[in-house]
Amino acid sequence: MNPIIDFSAPFRSRLRHIEWLLVAAFGLVYGLEALNNGAWAEFLKIVAYAIAFLGLSWRLPTHRPIWQRQIYVVCGLLLAMSIRFVGLEWDLFFYFYIAKSCFLLERRRLTLTIISSMALNVWVYYYAMLLQRSTDSQQIGGWMLEFVATYSAILAFVVYLSLMVITEQKSRRRAEALTRQVETLAATLERTRIARDIHDSLGHLLTDLNSRLSIAQAMRDRDPQAASTAVNMAKLLALESMTEVKRSLQIMRCSDFDLDQALTTLAEQLRHNQAIKVQWQLNLPSLPLPIRHHLYCIVKEALINVQKHSHASEAQLRSDFTPQELRVEIEDNGQGFDPAYSYDGFGLKGMQERVDLLNGTLAIRSAADLGTHIQVTIPL
Repeated sequence: MNPIIDFSAPFRSRLRHIEWLLVAAFGLVYGLEALNNGAWAEFLKIVAYAIAFLGLSWRLPTHRPIWQRQIYVVCGLLLAMSIRFVGLEWDLFFYFYIAKSCFLLERRRLTLTIISSMALNVWVYYYAMLLQRSTDSQQIGGWMLEFVATYSAILAFVVYLSLMVITEQKSRRRAEALTRQVETLAATLERTRIARDIHDSLGHLLTDLNSRLSIAQAMRDRDPQAASTAVNMAKLLALESMTEVKRSLQIMRCSDFDLDQALTTLAEQLRHNQAIKVQWQLNLPSLPLPIRHHLYCIVKEALINVQKHSHASEAQLRSDFTPQELRVEIEDNGQGFDPAYSYDGFGLKGMQERVDLLNGTLAIRSAADLGTHIQVTIPL
């Protein structure tokens, strides 16, 4: 069984050093007095107690079964209370082992230990006072009342302080666990973001590059001219990939990124490259940079899908906004697809993830030979 709190090496070391300080103070206060008085028997008793407490400080049963921890606490408390029988008063040991019991014992055992040790310590004090002082019962009663009041106040303070330490340790452990979860989540999100960005900036271009190189490899012996054309096209695609990487980095780093101009450029590229009749009408509000970047990547992915998969002759890009939301729509008259079908790759999945990051919604309507309509709605 584990202890109530996490006994890390620094915490065990601090407990041990505190106990050593108590032992050193005990030895200096009573040991030097005994030597000055020539009371060698008393000095040997003091040395024996010091050795006993030093031994207990080295044997802290932090991860032992509960019954072994209970025996350890009881031994320490009995040893501390027995000091009174040799004519000495050093209650710091007793309070220190009460604190240790808070760290080592669960609540029910701790309550029983404190109550029983409190009652026993009061009896030990009373008995020791009877042995050492010949006074009347009225004086003894006054001393007992004073001792019980002082003892109870100090004991309550020690228990309260120990419970505060336990609460702080538990809070720290929860905070550390939460920190680890946040770090894991952040790493997962970062990996997902990198996958999306690679797909959005390089995935399509590298796919085309691989296709061109495959054609060149297949046509190398049969048609050198076709192979040469494919290689030239592959070189252009490689150059375009490098340009796309630079453009993506600029978009992510540039604080004055113009989303309106970037979307217009995408539409113009689609019309120029594929001879698709593209119409666009953009009405965009002022947006934070992260939202602008995500929207750019979403629209870019949608237009690339139009270019590569739709076989469309017309496409439209529209955006409008109200005080509550921004809507972006991409529509084509291509061959369409079944949105319910699970497609491999990061394209639609990446679009959905980006929309989710913006707390928006992604609606896709499509069917065979009826084109595709994509609507992205982002709350403002």
